[in-house]
Amino acid sequence: DKMNDQDRTSIHEAMEQQTISISKAGIVATLQARCAVIAVGNPTDGRYDPQRTFAQNVNLSDPILSRFDLLCVLRDESDAV
Repeated sequence: DKMNDQDRTSIHEAMEQQTISISKAGIVATLQARCAVIAVGNPTDGRYDPQRTFAQNVNLSDPILSRFDLLCVLRDESDAV
């Protein structure tokens, strides 16, 4: 929910191509990215809306979500007092 577009592009490259491109201080390099990614996202409006899709609730694009092997929704439903 707090990820900017540049971060989304970077994580998409790492998950799709398993590489990270770096360009700092005149050095351009591509590094191997061999790791597991575990991510947690909060609903965009503060509460999960079951009428909306998972992608709409967390505001992530389908290409990024398709890179995950497992998507799990944990909901804490309040009791009426």
